[in-house]
Amino acid sequence: MRILGINLYSIQPQRRNIENNQYDYSRSQLLTAQNDTFVKSVPDISFTAIRSAGDFRSLVNQRKIHCIYCGRPLLSNKIAARLKANGVFSGPIKNFAQEMFNYIEYLHPSEKEALKKITLMAFDYPNIRLSEAIKKLYPKANEELLKEQKPIFKELSGLANQMPHGWKTKYQKLLKITRNRLEEKEYIPEEFSGKEFAYKIYRISDTVKDEYMASRIIKLTEPLTHPIFKNPKEPLTEKFIDKILRLTEIRDTNKNEVTKSDLQLFLIGQIRKYAEILNRKDIINFCDIGIATIEKKPVKIKFSNKAFRYDLNEALEGMPDDALREKISSIVKRLPDSRTSVNAFITKHELAASDAIGYDLLRPAIVTIEHMHPKSQNGANELWNYALSCERDNNNRSDSYMKDFINAFPKENQQRYFNEIFEEVFKGNIPKETAQRMLKVFFNESGRQFESPKLKSKPKKNYY
Repeated sequence: MRILGINLYSIQPQRRNIENNQYDYSRSQLLTAQNDTFVKSVPDISFTAIRSAGDFRSLVNQRKIHCIYCGRPLLSNKIAARLKANGVFSGPIKNFAQEMFNYIEYLHPSEKEALKKITLMAFDYPNIRLSEAIKKLYPKANEELLKEQKPIFKELSGLANQMPHGWKTKYQKLLKITRNRLEEKEYIPEEFSGKEFAYKIYRISDTVKDEYMASRIIKLTEPLTHPIFKNPKEPLTEKFIDKILRLTEIRDTNKNEVTKSDLQLFLIGQIRKYAEILNRKDIINFCDIGIATIEKKPVKIKFSNKAFRYDLNEALEGMPDDALREKISSIVKRLPDSRTSVNAFITKHELAASDAIGYDLLRPAIVTIEHMHPKSQNGANELWNYALSCERDNNNRSDSYMKDFINAFPKENQQRYFNEIFEEVFKGNIPKETAQRMLKVFFNESGRQFESPKLKSKPKKNYY
């Protein structure tokens, strides 16, 4: 199917509707013919039977399947990969906006709102790249985000005096660091976290076009999470030193004088070199922060909701006052993040590459395999224990029990989902017995009961 190019200068009359949140995503209103074209294709896969997790995920390549939780249509990772490979994410935003409208129904609320803002910017700056658009949106978004964050942190600060002895100091210290991050002030971090650094790198590695360079960066990142760096009492071994020196291609150094910090700097320095070749400012920024932290130098570190929650859990670990901990937790849950706030999404991606931004707009909608009975609780890797969900809901649920998570979503979403699964049964793609067992496991895990008129399945507890 050919998608015609967008001529932003021909659609000015529609701008008012977009600004008033009454925007129409129909192609008839937005698109006029130009030379810029993209070809939208779906992999030609025919099913005889669905047996594996991969087969099950691939259903979304054939037909529209909706998330068992939020009810939004699920997106194939192959589509996101194709858009990246075709340069849609890295090209002019006029082309990006036009192509992304084909997937507007897949987007989650904050990502949809971000696309709306990017599209509005395309009227005035049609040829800038996605990363440039985010930079232009950043000042206003950051200002609005701070207005939301500051009252919440004021509440958290007010609870410091209620802290038991031994936890108050750690708590106040964390809040001071957080203020520095929110206000983008320089400070000297206490400790480099290889785990946090690796998480950030792994998160954006999919957006590196050069697969060889991406694999090299990942390989260099992995040793930073080694326990040897975390435990000051564990000595360096010659074998470990040799491994790092080979990876970083450093030869003229005295191995007897090498410290753990040296090895960390070697690894991050090599990653930075690759990032410079790739012109990835986001990775360069991660590296600069890591190097400054290791060298005990002042550095600006942006506030991260995820990092704050992790550090807060560490600061409150072992605190005997459960009621106070629960109160703090309920306040923290109100903090806006990129999942719930378009301003948080924009600020998070201030330094991100265009490919990373484009991919992250789609990422929450990408199909994943959900274990109805949690894998952490010995849930089986079997088709009857699988459900299809978007990446965001799968991550949000994590390893919690389904019954504790699903109440946030209407039953109609699950009914539609199972209707779609039953259609595959009627086509002969999923065995009837497997679908029946799916229903029973779902009932056991969620407490919600659904029947197909054709399957006539009546769930019983403790089936598996």
